[in-house]
Order: sequence, then C-alpha cells, then structure tokens
Amino acid sequence: MKLTLEEIRMLCTESSFERGVEYFNQGLVRNIEQFGNKITAIVSGTKDYKVTIRLYKDDFTAECTCPYNWGGYCKHIVATLIALSKNYEKIKESKNKEEEKIEAILNNVSLEELKEFLRTEFENDPRLRNIFAIYFSGKAPQEKSVHDYKKEINLLYKTFAGRYGFIKYGTNIDFSYIQDLAQRYIKKKNYLEAVKIYQALSEAIAENMGMVDDSDGYYGGSFRDAISDFVNCIKMANLEHKKKKPFIDYFFKKYIENDPDYFQEEYDYALREICQTKEDFDYLKKLLAPYLPDVLPDWDESWTNYYNARELIDMQLFILDKLNEEKEFYELIKKHYRKDHGFCLLYAKRLKEDGMLEQSLAVAEEGLKIFPEHLLSSLRIFLNPFYKKHFPEKYKENLKHLFFQEKDWKYYDELKKLCSEEEWKELIQEIIAYFSSRGGYRDESKIIEIYLKEKRFNEAIEKVLSLRSLSILDYYFKDLSEKFPEKYFKAYKNLIIPFADSKADRSHYRNVVYHLKKMKKIPGFKDEFREFVKMLRKKYSKRPAFLDEMKKV
Repeated sequence: MKLTLEEIRMLCTESSFERGVEYFNQGLVRNIEQFGNKITAIVSGTKDYKVTIRLYKDDFTAECTCPYNWGGYCKHIVATLIALSKNYEKIKESKNKEEEKIEAILNNVSLEELKEFLRTEFENDPRLRNIFAIYFSGKAPQEKSVHDYKKEINLLYKTFAGRYGFIKYGTNIDFSYIQDLAQRYIKKKNYLEAVKIYQALSEAIAENMGMVDDSDGYYGGSFRDAISDFVNCIKMANLEHKKKKPFIDYFFKKYIENDPDYFQEEYDYALREICQTKEDFDYLKKLLAPYLPDVLPDWDESWTNYYNARELIDMQLFILDKLNEEKEFYELIKKHYRKDHGFCLLYAKRLKEDGMLEQSLAVAEEGLKIFPEHLLSSLRIFLNPFYKKHFPEKYKENLKHLFFQEKDWKYYDELKKLCSEEEWKELIQEIIAYFSSRGGYRDESKIIEIYLKEKRFNEAIEKVLSLRSLSILDYYFKDLSEKFPEKYFKAYKNLIIPFADSKADRSHYRNVVYHLKKMKKIPGFKDEFREFVKMLRKKYSKRPAFLDEMKKV
C-alpha cells in the first residue's frame, strides 16, 4: 500500500500528522510485516504500540493499541503509513518471498501430512480447532453460550489487571480474537452465533468498566463497536417479530437499567435500529408506556432526572413518528417543547414538514427567547435560511451568534460580506471582545486566527508571544515566523529551557528536539542557533539520553 503524504494528511489531524512524521523520522516504526492482506508494525512511544492494517479491494482499515480517540488516525498509524509508503517496494518484496515460501511448502505437502499437522496443532490449540471447524462447517465443535464467551473475555481482563484489579489508562485489551471469531460466523451466515459473541463482548466491557481507567476512549469505542455489530447481525438474520422480541426485550431492559449511564445512548441506538416493522414498534411502545413521565423536570433542579425523563419522551416521539400517530405526536411535543431546546427544534422542523411554516418560525423564535445562548445553535441554523431570504438584519445578528457558538468561518465570511467597511470595523471589535471575555468562553487561539484573517499581523504576534507556549509558537509557525523571525527566535530561546527542565525522560527529550528543529528553520539565526544548542549540551551534560536525542538536531 502506497499513499502520498497529502493522502495520509487527510486521514488525521494536523497534530497527529506532524507527530507521525516525527516518529517516522526518528526511526520509531519497526517490525513491519505483511502477509496476505494484513500488515502489522510496532511503534515506540511512551510504550510500544501495535498497529494493524487490513487491506481490502479499494480501501483499508487501521487500528492501534494506543488510547488515542480524538478524531482521525493516531500518530502511530500515521508513522506506519509513511513507513509503508517510503519502503513500499522492500515490504512488497519481503511479502512476496514469504508467501512464495509458504506456497511452495503447501504444494509439496501431501494431504495426509497436512492432516497430521493439523491434528497435532488441534491438540495444542483449541482456538485453532474452533477456527477450522467454523471455517469449513459454520459451527464450532462444541456450542457455546453467551456465558461461555463472557468467561473467555473476563479472563482477558483478569490477565491485564494489576495487583489491585485495576487496568491502567493506556493498557488496551486486544479483543481481536473474539471479534475475528464473530466475523468467521458471519462469513458462514451463522448470524445468531455471532450475535452471542457480540452480546458477550458488550456485556463484558460494560460490566468491567469499573476496573478500567477509561470510559470514553478505547473501551468506550470497543463497546460501541460491539453494540453496532450486535445490531447488524440481528438485522442480517432477518428475523420475524416473534423471534426478534427477545432482543427487543434485552435492549429495552439495558436501556431502562441505564448502567453504566454513559452507555444508554448505544442501547437507544440498538432499539431504534432493530425495530423495523409495525409489530416491533407497537411492542416497543407497550414496553415504554409504564416508564413515561407526565412532566419533564427542570434541568437545573436535577440534571439526572431531567435527562432520563427527556430520553424516555424522545423515544416515545420516535415510536409515534414511526407509527404515523400524528395526533398523539403533536400532543406530546406541544406539552414539552418549552422545557427542552431539542424538542423545540424537533417541533419546529415537524411543523415545517407538515406545511405550517408560520407556526414553525414562531416556535423556533420562541426558543431563542427561552433557552440560554449556548443551546441555541441548532435553532439558529434552522432559522438562518428564512432570515437570509426575508429578514436581512435578523440574518446578520444570527450569523454573528452562530460564529460565536460554532466558531465556523463560513458564518464570519458571510457576515463580513454583508457589512459596510464602517459596520465591520465596529463589529470586529465586538467579536474580539467576545472571545476575550470569560462570558464569551475565552478563546485566545480564535483571537489570533481573527488577527491573521484580517492581516493584523502585529497584533497576532503580540498575542502569540503573550501566551508563552511552545505549542502555540509551533501552531502559528508558518503564519508568523517569517514575518517576525527575531521575535520568534527569541521566544523559542526563552521557552525551550524551562520546557526542557520540566521533565526528565527520553520521550520528553524528543519533544524538546522537535521544537529545536522548528527553531532551526527560522532564517537568519544560524550562528545564534549553533551557540544555543552548544549551551544546551553543556547545561544538560549529565543527561546522556538528552545528549543522545540532541544528535538529531
């Protein structure tokens, strides 16, 4: 697999891309192997992480055992993709040689020899025995229950848990074996056996969250994937209502129990996905009826009670919509829309869909008066097309508030286009003041970006320097270092020493070197930079790991 740097950049955040490039340049990607359509690599970071890439006809997937979960691929995957592209021919040649060797051996093995080999391996490896049976028959030698699968997964947790029965952040249990097993059943169209596996996996993850320092990262993501696969298998099984009922009961029970509460959303998703027919929705409505609240509590009195009641009402609205019970839908939404901005938006949208535009606008504008500003973005987005067409002044005011909340430049650019030069001078000061105040969710980076967009570079550099942050210097390096080389060089010089003093480990030293390399790129300071590096080597002469990393500057 060979991707260009630009193609890799599109798969991750800018930060992950830059750190991935650094990891590759530092030679931290090792043990790259490919056999068939699977590629594996070990990437060194704060610890060794395993990257697995699976190739498909026109695509690929990539996973890493690190805890990264902030959008796009992590730096370890990025570094591996770069290594694959840079060493494409070498890896391909090694893969072909390995596959040819195995193929040659297979061609020279008799059927009896192969059988004897498999019998011996089956004695030693029950998992291989299972995989073999599933591959050729679609069934395991011994049928397993959800409980049996959970015992296997719980054993993994016990293996990884430390002395106190707790799994540290960044320690990620590899569930790939159990997931691969489910995929083998799916390939053989034995969907209900795969359902057992995904049910066991989702239950084991949920029940063991108390021993894991990670509710939304790796384990939260693994739970969401397990529920999604669980649901997809039920749908692929194409069950009639009678056979689907136990699964509706199961997910509804989990949804009502709400334990742990941060997984309720996934059970909500599961119910909405597996219910497809009128019988399904009638049954779900019947299950929900005893739990429906009469009133939606005030959120500021008890957020938990408010949220739980809101979720139940939202589920009822979904069911009524699917059953086309319009009268009951409108009665319920009218009763609660003034208590929740989401219901207010839903009501406005439904009125619009049903041709009641005037009432729709009235409901949305009522919401603007009722709810706090930070909850109004969705209502403002809904109103924006109407304001643009019929109310120019309201449109400008709406764009301003949308930029405040969404921080999306499309609103900024549109607003600027509509303003006269004098209006904009006044408005830009209001915008900067908003992002400078606590009430406006103080955002120094947004102020810098506004200065850059308006070509107010002197103010931009002063704001950057005032923050005294190497990461901020790094982020705006391309925009400002060439315009203010002396100030940029001096800022790096002042910040790198206290940064270097803040920690004493090799990973930290690599970060110091990363910033030194940035500093080195500032034109016109070759001699000063050489003297600065010389001073650092002398200052940290008793840190051999630091001196070793400094060889890369």
